[in-house]
Amino acid sequence: MSTATLEPRPPRLPWPPPTAVVAPGPVESRPNQSVRSGLRVLRVLHELGPYDEHQVAEIAEAAGLRGPHVSRLLGAAVAEQVAERGTRHGSYRLTRAGRALLDVRAPGPVHPRIREVLTALHEETGLAVAYHQPGWRLGTGLRLELVDALCPAHPDLHHAVNQQHDDLKHSAAGRAALVSLPPGMTTGPDDQPITVPPAIRESVTTSHVAASRTPTTQALATCVRRAGAAVAVLTVLGHTQAFAEPLRVQEYAVLLRRAAQRFTAPPPRPTATGVNRVRPRAETYHRASQAVRPGLYAI
Repeated sequence: MSTATLEPRPPRLPWPPPTAVVAPGPVESRPNQSVRSGLRVLRVLHELGPYDEHQVAEIAEAAGLRGPHVSRLLGAAVAEQVAERGTRHGSYRLTRAGRALLDVRAPGPVHPRIREVLTALHEETGLAVAYHQPGWRLGTGLRLELVDALCPAHPDLHHAVNQQHDDLKHSAAGRAALVSLPPGMTTGPDDQPITVPPAIRESVTTSHVAASRTPTTQALATCVRRAGAAVAVLTVLGHTQAFAEPLRVQEYAVLLRRAAQRFTAPPPRPTATGVNRVRPRAETYHRASQAVRPGLYAI
């Protein structure tokens, strides 16, 4: 009987063959493409016109991106409140927050007369002061552009004195403008008139001063007029405790109206000593008590 001799089988190798383990090295960081594309879309919106609305196709062409991708990016911008949908279907525009985010240009020089009146009003009242000019654009309606503000002693009031509220009816400067400007300018983004409550309209018409109040601040505003037309809005603003006394509020109103009149009056002539006479606060306080007008508290 014969026997077969079998050769031993070689050991089975694992499959797949093991690979050498290499320690991970530093990974090169790459900017997020969606973030870059979103910023590009916002920049294009600003370059096409920061106050105008633009179609998605126009934005996509200027940004070099596909239309559906631009629509998704604009939807995210609307959710973050830096953009909003326009009046036309498929159109978008920057919001006030979006314009502030992108507009980093240095403001132009302030006219010396504006700074002079603001400085004097700030010294007389001890309040923050601001000077706004009204403007109107299709798709955005009436807006108030801040020209200059002064509140060195109140850094926490810097934002409040800007009076940049989305609804003009909620700010003193906006109320003064809505009552004093012609109807053609007092429209919103939808080109519809902005209606002011009758009590506020009567108050501003009677006293020529608009008022507004928040839990921490209070503001008074009046219009600067030239040839009978309102060309700017002058505002004083301070903490609520500064307006606790009604007579003091009337004093602020008198000083505010007097400051607005300085813009149309010729500069005061210097006295013999070279310094203009400053009326003592007690005298101003007495004059204010004689100029109390009703309706100033329709806030």
